[in-house]
Amino acid sequence: MLFEKKKPCLSFIFALLFLVFASPNLAAKKKITQPTERAVYHNNRGIVFLDANDLDRALFEIKTAIELSPDYVEAYNNLGILYKKKGLYPEAIKQFEKAISLDKRYASAYSNLGAVYLAIGNIDDAISTIKKGLKKDNTQADAHYNLGLSYLEKATASKKSSYIDNAESEFKLATQLNPNLRYVHEKLADVYRNLGKYELAVIRYRLALDDQPNSVELWNKLGNLYLEMQQPTKAQNCFLKALELNANSADGHMQLGVYYLGQKKYQEALQEFLSTTALDASNDLAWFRLGSSYFALASEASQNNKPDQAEHFYSQAMKAYEKAVKINPTLADAYYNMGLVFLKQGKLLDAEKQWKLALAISPQHAQTLYNLATLYQMQHNTQEAGSTFCRFLKAAGKDFQQEQELARKVISGNYQCQH
Repeated sequence: MLFEKKKPCLSFIFALLFLVFASPNLAAKKKITQPTERAVYHNNRGIVFLDANDLDRALFEIKTAIELSPDYVEAYNNLGILYKKKGLYPEAIKQFEKAISLDKRYASAYSNLGAVYLAIGNIDDAISTIKKGLKKDNTQADAHYNLGLSYLEKATASKKSSYIDNAESEFKLATQLNPNLRYVHEKLADVYRNLGKYELAVIRYRLALDDQPNSVELWNKLGNLYLEMQQPTKAQNCFLKALELNANSADGHMQLGVYYLGQKKYQEALQEFLSTTALDASNDLAWFRLGSSYFALASEASQNNKPDQAEHFYSQAMKAYEKAVKINPTLADAYYNMGLVFLKQGKLLDAEKQWKLALAISPQHAQTLYNLATLYQMQHNTQEAGSTFCRFLKAAGKDFQQEQELARKVISGNYQCQH
């Protein structure tokens, strides 16, 4: 991821023959043409516009530089970067290949060409191309970063965890070469988090925040990490910091709502998810979690003998879930929860319908299988109950141990599972 041994004398003779009969141009090493001052000026202006994401003006300036100096290697590289930003990948590839043809030791072009290959899904080409560039110059931090990204994609495609180790190594090399690359610290933190190396993930997120302390996304990521680490107070502080930086951050309100939901502070969670849906009405997960907050409040009201209040919250939960599946019809959890609402309301046939919809989307949805089997049992539908309990046992794996014990008791002596 990234000889046939010649006889000394013959090799020497062949070399002499080549030198004697080759033309001067072939014998001499290809000279890199230096751009004119005016070409450099326009190329640099193009870089400024490129950094400002003013792609049209950047395109004009870089093309002007190439017009003035047709062999300007760096300008072709920058033009490739611009086309990549525009999503014009075939054009980007042409520019990077042109830069490499003009200077085969121009390492940056290999890295950028590899990044385009990665963007279009040619993972192996990305890895081999970036590694070629690193053989020319292994001090390029961006090249190590791009190689790390390629290894992550390779890990996903191949299901081989060894590529994740390769990615980790490349990201670490990138930060050693340039400790100020925020996005590399962030990506390395993501890797550590997925590997369960939480303390190292915290360090890397903190390093990224040192470079970009006003990043709402980074504060939310760190907050989510603290939630996984069972450190809710630190998580809350991160989410509040994100909202302090941007009170209109839909993701900030969403993450704080998730925190409150986990702490069973349902009213607070409700307010945060209401804010999220107001800021981002197309966020299916926000509507789903809003429904879950209403559902939790309905359960509390029911336990406190407040049936009218419970019914109100169940109704609101149903509306939120319906909104979620309207946005995302494949959200199986929402259909499952709608089934629970109907079950609480005593609408068993409606509950069954929703759970069948959930299973049509996700046939191995263990909670749905268990509840649907229980419903069949309540309806004295022994055959369907046994069959569905068997499906549940297969889908549950190591989860839901208590429910698995109950399922086994039900089917014991009455039904024989086929798996």
